[in-house]
Amino acid sequence: MQLMARIIFLLLFGMAVFQSNGQQIRSKMPYRLVGGKMIVEMNVNGTPRSFIFDTGGRTALTGELCEELGLVVKDSMVVTDVNGNKGGYPLVRIKSLMTLDGVINFTDVPAMKLAEPSPFACFHADGLIGSELFAQMQAIVEIDGKTNTITITSAESPSTISLRKMIPFAQGGGMPIIAIQAGIGEGIKVLFDTGCPVFLSLKDTDFEKLKDKGVCSVLSEGFGEGSIGVAGMAAAAESYRVLFPRVNVGATKFNNVTVETSTPPFTLLGVKLLNYGKVTIDYPRGRFYFEAYEQENDLTSKHYDVNLRVKDGDLVVSTVWTAMKGLVEVGDLVTHINGKPTGTYDFCESIINGIPELKAKKKTKLTIRTEDGEKVIIYEKK
Repeated sequence: MQLMARIIFLLLFGMAVFQSNGQQIRSKMPYRLVGGKMIVEMNVNGTPRSFIFDTGGRTALTGELCEELGLVVKDSMVVTDVNGNKGGYPLVRIKSLMTLDGVINFTDVPAMKLAEPSPFACFHADGLIGSELFAQMQAIVEIDGKTNTITITSAESPSTISLRKMIPFAQGGGMPIIAIQAGIGEGIKVLFDTGCPVFLSLKDTDFEKLKDKGVCSVLSEGFGEGSIGVAGMAAAAESYRVLFPRVNVGATKFNNVTVETSTPPFTLLGVKLLNYGKVTIDYPRGRFYFEAYEQENDLTSKHYDVNLRVKDGDLVVSTVWTAMKGLVEVGDLVTHINGKPTGTYDFCESIINGIPELKAKKKTKLTIRTEDGEKVIIYEKK
């Protein structure tokens, strides 16, 4: 089955051509963070467009852009998104996908055509730039969170970074999947996914194994909605808030790491890793380098007992954790914030910048309409 999957991958992505003059080339792309997503600019058939840079995903275009460019569906493929949702997607071909400096030009690039309306409209992105593009190119990709730049280099020579900072890919397929350590000697296979907005998102089956081995503890149990993937927002489900006393990424220690469980194909090491060091991915050699700014980091954090989101302009409860169970439910409406009636909110603005009234104070009084009548709760991180 693995051999067949590899053959299918080559058939689908083996036609992408990377154009250069045979010498080592180097292109540097700036990125900006929008709502926890890395946004880059590339030319699509000669026109600059915005994309989410997603090392955990596949290259994709929104249905709206495909229609605008008149791209014809050539094939299809099945993809599992960040929420574990599987779906079949049509494939189109991009004639030219070029860095803005003109140094790198991919031609005849296969890309998934996403459903309309675009799940990434809030990020003003026309699609995803995924790992398979750089794996096919045989590239080395350096991501620097201090300068907000991505440097792409052809890989005729290996990286000069010390091998002490290197973690080998844990499996084939061209994706940056590596092993990290939880506690002492307990490995977790993780996908480095710049599309994941947190430090670590724990796959539910990995959680069950690690809990039984005593390397983590449950802080709270929750029920609520998941994140946005290519298939849209995840349906409400149970999850856990979990504390790891220690997680090691290579030789770098992260203490007091709080994570939440979900249902991705792998546990995800997310974009917030870039707050703590530079990442370099050598795709052809299957190497992941992490150059930490500090060798030990304390990630102690506080969290809300309810999560909120905007739905149809209203502010509603999206996740309820243990301390609030029995008081409010998913979908309950927030009617007042500190005694003042709530307004009408924009969903995209709430994802990118949050709700202003909730950011004004550390402790906020919320009036919530429930099936049992109005209830007042304190909204604060604990």
